[in-house]
Formats: sequence, structure tokens, C-alpha cells
Amino acid sequence: MRCTVVLEFDGGDTTPVKRVELVRLHRDTAKPVPGDVGLSLAEGKTLIQSVQQEFAAEQLGQFCEGRRKCQACGAVRRLHDSHCASLRTTLGKVYHCHERWKACICGADGTRYVSPLKAYVPESSTGELRWLHATLGAMMPYRQAMAVMHLLLPTSGRDNHVTLRNHTLSVGAAIQEAEPPGPHWPVESEAELGIDVGYVRKVKRVSKGDEVIKDSSSIAIVVAAVGPVGKPPRVWASALPRSKRLHIEMTKFLKNSGYTADKRVRVLSDGAKDLADVAAALPHDSRWVLDWAHIGRMLRHVEQAITPLAYGRLTPAGLAFELWDLFVRFRSLVWTGQTQRWQRAGERLFQLLELREQRDATGLGERARSALHKLLDVLFYLRANLSSLIDYRSWQQVGRRISTGYVESSINRIVGRRMCKGQQMRWSRAGAHGLVQVRAALLNRELDDLAERNSPWIGKRRVSWPWQHTSHPS
Repeated sequence: MRCTVVLEFDGGDTTPVKRVELVRLHRDTAKPVPGDVGLSLAEGKTLIQSVQQEFAAEQLGQFCEGRRKCQACGAVRRLHDSHCASLRTTLGKVYHCHERWKACICGADGTRYVSPLKAYVPESSTGELRWLHATLGAMMPYRQAMAVMHLLLPTSGRDNHVTLRNHTLSVGAAIQEAEPPGPHWPVESEAELGIDVGYVRKVKRVSKGDEVIKDSSSIAIVVAAVGPVGKPPRVWASALPRSKRLHIEMTKFLKNSGYTADKRVRVLSDGAKDLADVAAALPHDSRWVLDWAHIGRMLRHVEQAITPLAYGRLTPAGLAFELWDLFVRFRSLVWTGQTQRWQRAGERLFQLLELREQRDATGLGERARSALHKLLDVLFYLRANLSSLIDYRSWQQVGRRISTGYVESSINRIVGRRMCKGQQMRWSRAGAHGLVQVRAALLNRELDDLAERNSPWIGKRRVSWPWQHTSHPS
């Protein structure tokens, strides 16, 4: 069996139809191979690339031919020079003739030479390819994404992971400058903004004479999430230093999410001073709330240290579980926001742990000393953030957020899965910042909309079916 694939170009008028024979497919029906039905992936890629080559070359040729005449006087511009150029597309590399014409003698062009494809094909790759590279590059390592491209789509054989990385970073810069589609939910009078930080490794090369030393450190990536309870939040991420630009970008994020400067913002985060400075720089009437999840983890460490010491009467009027009962009361007072009472309970708990350490100089004395240090960490942390403590129980009962768990999950999805967990990768600040922009847009489900706004023809089907389908049942 033989099948000839022919491409026809019809101008829609009286001009003759141009026919181009693309490929011929062969099958041995006398000795068929079991399972060999239809086109193979290699044949499909060859066919698609052939169609793309002929279609793009004809399209560019007709574009240039329609602009050869001067619109002012109607004279045909003379050819100055031409060369073979290439254009990378999602369906393979396309080669075409790039011409330059001499300007019309009437002077309407205003230049010495005219290049018709300069504005029509401004870059060496199409916008669809750049956004596809960015999507895959945000999901998996650049080399692995390039391998997937080579596996499923036609390629010129010269594409590499560096091109994919550069396209991902350029798309990340475009996302940062673009206006988002708008809020995903009705905007409330007060925003709940959660802020947390993830870290990725970087390498900074320091040269000392002829010797090159790698100085490893980390890049802090600030992740913020905003949105009502019960709905997926809209996230934002940045690898920029803690500078004025970072504050401007976060303010822009809140504005694009529907929370303008006249709205109140309730900021949830841990007690890190640099994050407090970020929130304080917002132009909103904001309130800083200390993350209960962070407090709960610290209290959990104290609980684990006190558990082996729980049994025992330390004062004459005390109960058999005096130490444990006092810790439970202390934790409950912190939970309900009774500041003066938990401070007194904390001081009393400190005294009891000192008594336990003195009584059991050997054996459990080391554990008592360890519990004492962990309790001091909690007390210092709470006293340093007194103005940010609230009645967590009441807030939870009315349906407000009291922890940054939704932000931490966003960090895991934006930063952890792609940039540090299970992947021995090091990043530059520019590379990390560009990538997290694309990953945040993916998580917000805004990437496809931004791609179509950048290149309106992406995702469009401009096809029509023949009136008769001989291979389909009637």
C-alpha cells in the first residue's frame, strides 16, 4: 500500500491551486507486522515537520509578495539581497528566504532598504515555542524538559537546554510586567495575606589569584498568598533582595488581586524581622498576626521534653502531675491570648523545671535542663512578638486563618518540588526569580491566559473540515 500526502494552497480566488507533494508512506500488506497500524511517532513527526516547512514558507512568501509594491506610487521595489533564514517553531525548525529590498524611488519608505519580515518575524523563535518551553521548564529540570520535547515533537537537532532556560526566564519577565486577568473571587474588605520564605542553594564564584573557590550560600524566596478561607489562594513569589523593589512588587500583587490601598490587610507570618519589615512597608492599614503553626511547633518541642518529667510532686501543695498540668495551662493561655496569665504561668513553669533539675542531678537532670532551654526559647519568642499575639481560639471559631499552612504548601509546590527537593541544583538569583514567576502563574492557572494575551493566535484552531470524510462512517 502506498499513500501520497499532497499539500494544496488555494488563494480563494481565480488563481490556480498550488500543489506540493510532501511525503509518500509505504506499507507491505503482503507481509504485515502485527500491531503495525497507522503512523508511527517518527513518521508523524516527519509529516508534521514537512507540513510546517511548506506551509510557513508559502505563508511568508505570500506576505512578502503582497508588500513588494509601494503603497504610495505602486512601483515594485527592487531586490537588494537575500539569505536563508531559520525560524524555530513548536513543530520543528522552518527555513525561509529572507529578502531585503531597495527603497522606492518616490521616497515614501523613508529608509534606504526595506526588510518586510523584520516586524512580522521579530525573533528567531515563535511565541508559542517560548511559552511551551517556559511551561515545561517550570515543571521539570531544563535538560529533562528538552528531552521530552525531542521525544514528542519534531526538532532541528540543535536545540538545547540553554535555549529552553533563556525562554523560561524571558517568559518570567513578561509575566512580571503583565497585568493579571483579575481577582478569582469577590474581594472582601480585609485581606488575609500569608508570607513565608523558602530557600534554594546558589553558588558564587570567588577568585583568589589563579585559584577559583566556590562560596555556597542560599537564596531566600519570599512567597505570599492571599484569598478567602475555603478557596485556593492566589500566590506570588520573588527571589529579589529585601529592597524597595520587593515592596513595590508585593503591593502590585495585592492591587492586582483586588486589594487596593484602602483595604485592610491582615498579615500572617512567623516572627522573622525581615518579613515584618516587608509587611510594614505595604501602603495598607495592616495588622501583623503571629503564625500559630510556628508557635505550636515550639510548644510541641517543649511538650516532648517535659513528658518524661511529668510524674512527680515538686512542691508541697502540688499534684502528682504538677509539671505537666502547669504546661497544659500555659499552652491553653497562649492559645486564648491571655498575655499576663501565660507570662506568670511561664515563669512558674521555669521555676518548677529548675527544681526538677536540682532534685534529679543525675538521670533526668539532663532532660530537665534541655526542657528548660526549650521553654526559654518559647518565652523569648512570645515576648518579642507580644503585639502580634491574638486570641487564636476566637479567630478559629469565626473562620479566620490562624496559621500560614496554605503559604507553606505553596512554597512546597512553587519552590520545593522544582528547585530543591530531590534535585541537586544551584541557582542564580535571576534564574530563580524568573522560574518562580512561571511556577506561580501555573499555580494560579493564569499562564494560558497570559500566553494568549501575548500571542493571541496561541491555542486557536483555524481549520475547516472537507465536506466528505471517507474514513468516517456516515
